[in-house]
Amino acid sequence: MKNRLSSNLLFGLAAAAILAMPALAQESAAAESKGPEVKFSGEVEFDAYTGDVLNDDKQSHSYASTFDFNVDVQFNEKWSASVQLEADGETTDPTAIYNGAFIQYTHGENAAVKFGDLTFSEGAFLNYYGYDDPADNAAGMTEHDIRGFEVDYNGLIVGLGFGRGDNDNQVCTGEEDEEECVGVAYDAHLAYELGLGEHVLRPYVDYKSYQEAKHNELHAGLDANLKFGAFGLHAVYGLHSDYLGEDSPKAAHAFLAEPSLEIGKVNVKGTAFYAYFDEDEPTDHGEEIPEYFFAYAEPGVSVMDALALGIPLEYHTNTVDKNDDVSTFDVGVRAYFTPVEGLEVTGFAMVDIPVGDDAGDDAGLKFGVESVFSF
Repeated sequence: MKNRLSSNLLFGLAAAAILAMPALAQESAAAESKGPEVKFSGEVEFDAYTGDVLNDDKQSHSYASTFDFNVDVQFNEKWSASVQLEADGETTDPTAIYNGAFIQYTHGENAAVKFGDLTFSEGAFLNYYGYDDPADNAAGMTEHDIRGFEVDYNGLIVGLGFGRGDNDNQVCTGEEDEEECVGVAYDAHLAYELGLGEHVLRPYVDYKSYQEAKHNELHAGLDANLKFGAFGLHAVYGLHSDYLGEDSPKAAHAFLAEPSLEIGKVNVKGTAFYAYFDEDEPTDHGEEIPEYFFAYAEPGVSVMDALALGIPLEYHTNTVDKNDDVSTFDVGVRAYFTPVEGLEVTGFAMVDIPVGDDAGDDAGLKFGVESVFSF
């Protein structure tokens, strides 16, 4: 009887295994062809600010809102793609728009090729909160958007493409009611990221042509991040020049130094920035260089894991024209609340004290709250 039961049991297990094999094969095939992996990520910021609460006859307030949404698609080990949506503006309801997409082929750890909508920027302000958006301000170069390709190989970055968005320029022909406009600018970018222990040096050059006679633009310089134990230094030299080959306008030179020190719960960060412009024929790229000189320092302390306080001390010339004496000295307090990773709320109060002869006579007081979360 036992032998018969054992034989029946073995037969049953063998039959079950045979019947299960097609199902296992189908499950394995489904796993191999399950399709691309899709990941969603993004960041949301919503801010509110007061105007000068001491001197305005009518109290005022203003807003800023930003929404960045990214969809990343991983097809296999080598092929991936990404698309971004963005809404950004000094309002409570900015319009969300397409912000670019690209496809990437990765060949090993140190080589990759991208093609599609790409963005390059260099020498951004890292420590000073007021100018830390490279879309608006940078010591090296604000964001240049292209539709083209980028090759990354062992720290070398080469990019080339047509200008897009604000990085393009239009040439229009025809009558007003039948006018046709086309983009004509192209942009070439070259950078090399050299790691030396904890130090990183990044020389770069960016050339943009407007496809007009001698109308072009050059950015070049060096971005350095140095680390010496608890002390760090971010330093940038940026050259900004237009109309290469012409005598005018003259190039602008930007110098940035951002030291930081962190010991236990105490930290100090600062920024010193100076830009030289030719007085008669300066190179001016809008808000790229916000003022010709400013200095900022903020000692801070961590009160608890979720709360830190800082005392910002700032001197601003508030202009790129040295003949305008509208400088101010600003002092206040900033509170950083980070209850969980990915969520930060910053509140501040700042007093603006006129220093320059043309800056007015009355000190001002303003408040603000900035809320950011990422996912």
